[in-house]
Amino acid sequence: MTATPSTTALARPRPQLIIFDFDGTLAETEIIDSEIISAKLAARGINAHPHEITTELSGIERDHLQSRLERYFSVDLPTNFMKAVEMEIQQATSTQLAATPGAIELLEWLSIPFCVASNTSRFNLIRRMRAANLLGLVGPRIFSADDIGVRKPDPSVLLFAAEVMGVCPSDCLVIEDSVNGLNAARNANMRYCAFGGGRHHSIALRDILRTFEPEALFLNLEELKAFLYPEEGSWLGVDGVALGRSQR
Repeated sequence: MTATPSTTALARPRPQLIIFDFDGTLAETEIIDSEIISAKLAARGINAHPHEITTELSGIERDHLQSRLERYFSVDLPTNFMKAVEMEIQQATSTQLAATPGAIELLEWLSIPFCVASNTSRFNLIRRMRAANLLGLVGPRIFSADDIGVRKPDPSVLLFAAEVMGVCPSDCLVIEDSVNGLNAARNANMRYCAFGGGRHHSIALRDILRTFEPEALFLNLEELKAFLYPEEGSWLGVDGVALGRSQR
């Protein structure tokens, strides 16, 4: 399946709740992570493009990131390698983080209730949302894996968000940019679309996301508007991706 929406998807009612992932979906955090890891590896004589890092680490649990890097590049890294990486990421996301293009405009435009559900700790999620100028738009509708003690691909944080927001899982639409996120949405029996337009997304990573058969794969957040209101314009663009108004 490509990103072409099916007749079934078009016929479904609009969702009653949109659950956004944060990192890599509403804000460009993932490219910061990958650029820092790439630079740290380069300092040790290992050349890897940030896109290569993102694709290789997609879906890998945090505790297994270093061992995955060591196996992939056939190297032994210092025991504190990822700790040093995390410290740099903390600083960079406080000073350099930007909202994904179109995220602010989309959240201002949406009339359908929405919230954020993330694997990021509640402390870091609030800090990052503030840095990206998104906190005021989302308000208290923030759900972290901290809240329930397990991380995606476990569906618990998505189900918890739906429960608190008072919406049945089947009436939710999840927007995710990652393997873990799409797995979590599928495990929660929620509808889901993939976002593949972040700076960290490579062609290879988009192809991986397509294997989850999302209702659509968006290359920019504007396209979600056309997904929600297809009667207002044409659905399909190049490669079957749903078009937003800005592309018509």
